[in-house]
Amino acid sequence: MIGNYIKAVAPSVSRSTAQLMKTGQTTSYRTGDDGDLEAGRNVSFTTLAENNPFGNTNRFTDELGTQLYLTNIVIDWSTYNGSTVLGWRRTSNGVNITWDNAIDAALLVTIPPFITGWRLPNIYEIFSICNWDIAIRLLNYAPFNINTNEIFWTSTTTGSGTTQAATMENSAKRIIANNKTASSGHRYIPCRTFTVTGTILS
Repeated sequence: MIGNYIKAVAPSVSRSTAQLMKTGQTTSYRTGDDGDLEAGRNVSFTTLAENNPFGNTNRFTDELGTQLYLTNIVIDWSTYNGSTVLGWRRTSNGVNITWDNAIDAALLVTIPPFITGWRLPNIYEIFSICNWDIAIRLLNYAPFNINTNEIFWTSTTTGSGTTQAATMENSAKRIIANNKTASSGHRYIPCRTFTVTGTILS
């Protein structure tokens, strides 16, 4: 009919089904390898394809949107789903600590005003911040800069036996099952799910 029209409405973007992140590897050793294809979300390992709530494309910021990290909190905006985001205490914690003790210690982490909600990450969460282009040690890049050989506990129990948990070996660059009572060289890095309201995290 004359005067009538149909308005096309673009579908809203859903962050809840986002594709996997890039691994960080940019060096290629042959056609078709990870460094050649660089498959995954975002411009690069540390650069978002769209602005975070603070109006920049930094994947990693502190809770104030800067990269000063004065409280040692790192927010990973690649995990932002429109209402929550995963954050980290960027230091390795505990020395020669068992799995049970790592879980207990992570639950007790307090960084004011974020005094509750900290926990031990699962295996997917800790591997999401591993940069596979680093020559030595997966977490030895800004803002984490963990240049040590530690084995990091995760909250994930292996399917092969309830006495073992998955760990991330920072130097050996691998997932390995460790007995939960093991402690030599074992540490943890706690994470927390933050609620995002504009540029305010809680």
